[in-house]
Amino acid sequence: MLDGWLAEGLAPCRDLPGVEDLRVKGAIGVVEFRRKPDVIGLRRKFIDEGVWIRPFGNIVYLTPALVASESDIAKLTGAIVKVLSAND
Repeated sequence: MLDGWLAEGLAPCRDLPGVEDLRVKGAIGVVEFRRKPDVIGLRRKFIDEGVWIRPFGNIVYLTPALVASESDIAKLTGAIVKVLSAND
């Protein structure tokens, strides 16, 4: 379930400028950039969206709790899509 929700929620990131790869393995979802983004700026934007997501190097990743609901995952992935779309 988590892997499907992550893959579906993060899929719009695949075609964003600067995105190198998108992958989901189990309960881990990763958006990889070609170059390291402004991680502090991205973190602030995620907080403004009401989520705690910490970019690391050239990736943004999620490792949600295994008990996360579909709406929890949608909030997290939606924030990533929104912030990265506005950041292109």
